[in-house]
Amino acid sequence: MASYVVLEPAKNGKPRIKITVELGYDEETGKRIRKYKTVTLTSLSDRAIKKAITEFEITVSKMDIEQIIESITFADFRQRWMDNYVRLDLSPATKSHYLRILNTGTFEKFDDMRMKKIKKFHIVEYFSNEKKEGRKNLSNKFSILKSIFAKAVEWEIINENPMSGIKAPHVEPRKKELEFYDAQQLSQMLEAINNLNLKYRVIYKLACLVGLRESEITALRLEKINFVNNTILIDQALKYDTEGKSELILGPTKNKKSRIVAVPEKFMEEIKEQVHAQKKLKIKSGNAWKPMKDEDGKDIDFLVTSQIVLGYPILPSSLGSTWHRHAKKLGLPKLNFHALRHSCASYLLSNDANFKIIQEQLGHSDVGLTMNTYSHLTKEDKRAAIELFNKIL
Repeated sequence: MASYVVLEPAKNGKPRIKITVELGYDEETGKRIRKYKTVTLTSLSDRAIKKAITEFEITVSKMDIEQIIESITFADFRQRWMDNYVRLDLSPATKSHYLRILNTGTFEKFDDMRMKKIKKFHIVEYFSNEKKEGRKNLSNKFSILKSIFAKAVEWEIINENPMSGIKAPHVEPRKKELEFYDAQQLSQMLEAINNLNLKYRVIYKLACLVGLRESEITALRLEKINFVNNTILIDQALKYDTEGKSELILGPTKNKKSRIVAVPEKFMEEIKEQVHAQKKLKIKSGNAWKPMKDEDGKDIDFLVTSQIVLGYPILPSSLGSTWHRHAKKLGLPKLNFHALRHSCASYLLSNDANFKIIQEQLGHSDVGLTMNTYSHLTKEDKRAAIELFNKIL
């Protein structure tokens, strides 16, 4: 907001005004922030005064932006990066992941530094100290810093990216043996779960016979199931958004792509039973049915729902504990829930399914990921193949 007062004429007799632009209050002192300028005009006409005020307001606005750019600290810019990029453009899972890392005081070393003063050496030294202290998540921290400084360049806060040319910290990959049920164990498992409630039989078979992730199973809606072609459209995943209302929401799949998965015909009959069971339960529950709503306020009909809040989806992370309890009760080998998905891939490979088919069924971003994940499962097949040369030796 701007105002002006008329001053005594200049020595040459031309009229003068003093313009005041209000910029709010200083957060620390509580005092008003004002900018002043004395302007000599050719006349005191409304047009001349308005033009002078507008020009000064533009000048002050530019000064304010330049001052922000010059003085902005890493902590201040990180918050703007979060508000103007992460919260608007990234998935709930990524937002939650970033927040978990940032909320541990990860980048306190940089917080009070001006963005323009942070150099390559500061970043190299930071990761060197992190490695010496044996701290974790170095790759994730590197990715976050890379994103922050990339946006700082894009938004013209800094001219050069201090992350440019710096190699990501080398982290020894965790060597974890891939766990899965072999063909015999898978057969035993499928027989054992016949003693469970229909809903849980369907959940576990969606993992080991179709290769779905927890978040995809819990996001399945009835209208996505095609009983004519025995297929299911996997177009969304259930995510837990830790920001705002801290609620479950439907978001994109892990690789942000939709896919159609094939379902064994016999298993499709059980899915059809579960669909009918859900519809009956909805009618029977009446006002106790509390479903998730879509953007238009309509009920979302999930294939499997919570027993606690009828009609509401199941928390994806709860499938692991439920599976652990059932596996123990049924005397099955101890494997985590995700291992059921690995069992699906293992069975397909052992029966000569090619990697491309497995990639599409499991929803991997590319076939290379599928091959890197499951190639070691085919060692026996490779050994058998190479023994064929014995016939011509």
